Amino acid sequence: SSGINAEYGGVYWPDVNENFSTLAGQLNFLQKALTKEDTPQLQNLVLLPLMTSTGTGPDTTLEQLTEGRIPYLAQDSLPNYLRTKLDLEIEKKEHHVSSEVNRITEQNLQQQICDLNNLSDSISDIIQTSRESWDEYSNHGRSSENDNKELVKLMSALETGKGLRSSNRKRG
Repeated sequence: SSGINAEYGGVYWPDVNENFSTLAGQLNFLQKALTKEDTPQLQNLVLLPLMTSTGTGPDTTLEQLTEGRIPYLAQDSLPNYLRTKLDLEIEKKEHHVSSEVNRITEQNLQQQICDLNNLSDSISDIIQTSRESWDEYSNHGRSSENDNKELVKLMSALETGKGLRSSNRKRG
């Protein structure tokens, strides 16, 4: 394949980036709306559903009010919308991640920063070398087969780290 593949690991990254951008924009709008002076203190308000849908079909009024985010409010989905505490599985994962973060010492953190800087320098060196090689190839009229091999080597280094120099120190 001659083009760069935007799909990696079964995920189409342009779609992921677009969805992330949309979500970030909506969160930014929500944050601005909630921090306005005329916004009531929402933590003092209670939300109680007065009526739930009996069927599983969409409730057009609710769907219109929520701009398509909540198609129906049935008894089986109601706890998920009113949940104030994380699911037990998510809570365990969050606790695990927090404990992992708390176990990192200052020395280990500095080592990881150093390793990341070394990796960045290696990638920068590969890009610079490839840029210089590309200029030499274009100036000397080398075959496109060699150009493709170099491009594949560069993309492999960027995507998987193949061919990068690594630090001899162990990570903590």
